[in-house]
Amino acid sequence: MDFLRKLGLNKYECLSYLALLKEGAMSAYNISDKSAVPFGRVYDSLKVLENKGLIEVIPGKPKKYLARSPKISISTLLDEKADEFESMRKEIDSFSEFFKKSAKSDYEITVLTGKHNFAKCLAEHFDYKKEFYATREAFKLEKWFPSIQRYATQPPNKRFVLLDKKKADMKRISELKKFGINFRHYPLENVRFLVSDEELVTISIQDNNEYKTIHARSKSFGRAMARIIKDVWNKAEEI
Repeated sequence: MDFLRKLGLNKYECLSYLALLKEGAMSAYNISDKSAVPFGRVYDSLKVLENKGLIEVIPGKPKKYLARSPKISISTLLDEKADEFESMRKEIDSFSEFFKKSAKSDYEITVLTGKHNFAKCLAEHFDYKKEFYATREAFKLEKWFPSIQRYATQPPNKRFVLLDKKKADMKRISELKKFGINFRHYPLENVRFLVSDEELVTISIQDNNEYKTIHARSKSFGRAMARIIKDVWNKAEEI
């Protein structure tokens, strides 16, 4: 259900689709009966599923509905969403340029609370082109990989990541090495660092279930952090 909701389906659309996958072709009345979707809502739900290409209509009296192969229909839907997001990505530059002055921060250091803010700060680092240093106890490439891959196609010439090879996805690491990202083994627990161009620094600290992210735009701090990580890099085990 959660997977389907991520595709943009509401509760009744999900229930209708799952019922068709389980039971096969059915009339709207039977779909309502099997899925617990109110009969007054089932036609709207089926229309959405039809428009998204997830089901087909079998003519007749009454007409029936049939779920298309999930492997094909959902993959197609994902491709459509990917195209939509890629189109939106191209609009970001003009949108950001319009609000560039108002969005610019005059503050060197900010603090964010929450588990996912470190990953969100990662995007700002991709605007920096010279050097990139990172530490990650597990380096969740399954979540960051698309963004890192886009970053890696750009021209920065030095990219270094320290991580715990026992927790990392070595297959993903092998793929990223092809893009020129270097990795070494250096386990850290509950602390992560990002340093770009000796200027932008992001530090994440996990204390029990609390997550704090420090985001600093400071050349002095950036140079100091880069120097520390470089020293660690030279002593770390190669992967």
